[in-house]
Amino acid sequence: MTQHPTCPHCGHELNHDEMYDAKVDLYALAPNEGTECIECPACDKEYWVQGCYTPHYKSAFAEEEL
Repeated sequence: MTQHPTCPHCGHELNHDEMYDAKVDLYALAPNEGTECIECPACDKEYWVQGCYTPHYKSAFAEEEL
């Protein structure tokens, strides 16, 4: 678990600007405990992100790995 989504492909951790610019509301994932597939702004590869009640994120290559 990390404080921001981190790409499992290249290790890039999203900063606040990248989280605001994402196509989905990443800040809403944490309190809603949701999952979304996003694209890494550094390597352009997709990965899944899952939020939890405390604002931490878990990233994986596929949704079933979350």
